[in-house]
Amino acid sequence: MSRAPTIFKHVCVALFAALVSLTSFGTEPEASADSTKAAFLHRFAAYIEWPDDASAEGPFVIGVAGDEGVVKQLESLLPGVTVRGRPTTVRRVNRIADLAGLHLLFVGAGEFKNTRALRAAALEQPILIVTDDEGGLDGGAVINFLETNDTVKFEISLIAADRARLKVDAALLAVAARVERRPQLAGE
Repeated sequence: MSRAPTIFKHVCVALFAALVSLTSFGTEPEASADSTKAAFLHRFAAYIEWPDDASAEGPFVIGVAGDEGVVKQLESLLPGVTVRGRPTTVRRVNRIADLAGLHLLFVGAGEFKNTRALRAAALEQPILIVTDDEGGLDGGAVINFLETNDTVKFEISLIAADRARLKVDAALLAVAARVERRPQLAGE
């Protein structure tokens, strides 16, 4: 049995952990927080497995609701970048119709309460919902950003991932600040 996949997974965990540890911001916290979140959004996609019936044709689409700073960072980051061999694009999301073909939806800070219907519609599809709100996981997010002491971290809900039919790689779970786990059934 080859040890290469195991070694590769450990290297991926180490690289992701290094990215997490480098997320302290300097003199421009807003710009740095936005660029860090944009980088995380792009990297999260490499650690998520979508079901076969998810949009498999065309570009990998990251949608953003309510965070123009993150949109601008993604627009500068994504040209020429691929996710799972597909070109990556960013789309501003304001209406339920904007969810068509979306793989990842980021709901920015301050927009969480205004996007209840949008998030509810996204919950019915295999879309990775990422939020930036204290109640993000309770509001259906698979991943929620946490900012503490000028550092951006994230928490993950495996319950929400199951509902969206997404599989989260153990390497991503290993570097999360907190993981909301599935309830254990008797005998497990």
